[in-house]
Amino acid sequence: MSDRERADAVLEHLAVLAFLYYPGIEADDPSYSLADDIDWCLARLGDVSDLERERMRALFAGAIADPTATREELFTALVKLDGVLDVDRHE
Repeated sequence: MSDRERADAVLEHLAVLAFLYYPGIEADDPSYSLADDIDWCLARLGDVSDLERERMRALFAGAIADPTATREELFTALVKLDGVLDVDRHE
């Protein structure tokens, strides 16, 4: 899977989770776990350092709970993590 495909997969998963999330979901559905949703997205990142994984964990939590507030920071982090927009790699 290319860097771009990985980044797209992460964003697609986050979009679905953000769409389904609402404040109070834990009370309405005791089986719901934000941590599980975050782990589901982290699995799409592949092999990244523990430091980057923890940074992305925090960004994913924000992206699920409040996508508008975190979307630019998340996109920038994914780009830097995978080099999606490196000039030498444009098609």
